[in-house]
Amino acid sequence: MADRLLEGLGGFFMTQAATEENVQGQLASERREPLDVHRIMSLVPLRPYMAVADIGCGTGLFTIPLAKFLWDGKVYAVDWEEGVMEALRKRVAEVHLGNVVAIKADGATLPLEPNSMEGVVLSWVLHKASDRGELMRQVVAALRRAGWCAVIDWRPDAAEADGPPKEKRIGEEEVGRLGSEAGLRVSLRRELSDQYYLMVLTK
Repeated sequence: MADRLLEGLGGFFMTQAATEENVQGQLASERREPLDVHRIMSLVPLRPYMAVADIGCGTGLFTIPLAKFLWDGKVYAVDWEEGVMEALRKRVAEVHLGNVVAIKADGATLPLEPNSMEGVVLSWVLHKASDRGELMRQVVAALRRAGWCAVIDWRPDAAEADGPPKEKRIGEEEVGRLGSEAGLRVSLRRELSDQYYLMVLTK
């Protein structure tokens, strides 16, 4: 996976080029990922009927487990990279999931209808946003009343071996401040490992 981050396609993100190397790198990262995705899902107020958006879904680390749980709901998997989206669609087809809507985003607006989601997942995404406040405001606009946003990201004090430089990371206090300014309240904080944290914010 390439290290250099490029300006996103007129959108929020400093994103990587959508190459085969990038796709394979994301898949390899999933295989060595120390996180227990199902444990994280148990900490989030999921219900089987919900509509949940996975923003910056990548190759489906959260999308596929979410879709299996949301048997009466849907996962809206959003990413800005076409190569990554193609890999996600292939993986979804391989496991015969019919409740995943893959959406290729383009530009600085989230492709989600207002008040359409019960939940939003931002996994390793918020630290990449060029305008974090605007991204959070658009997430809130997409959430229904009492909806939630789950943020998984790098701890600022974690080693830099596999993650972004410390100056690009976003800490829990900043996540809480951005959420509060956008109209969310923090309902859960959890240290997932020595590298990652989870915060759940509720509308």
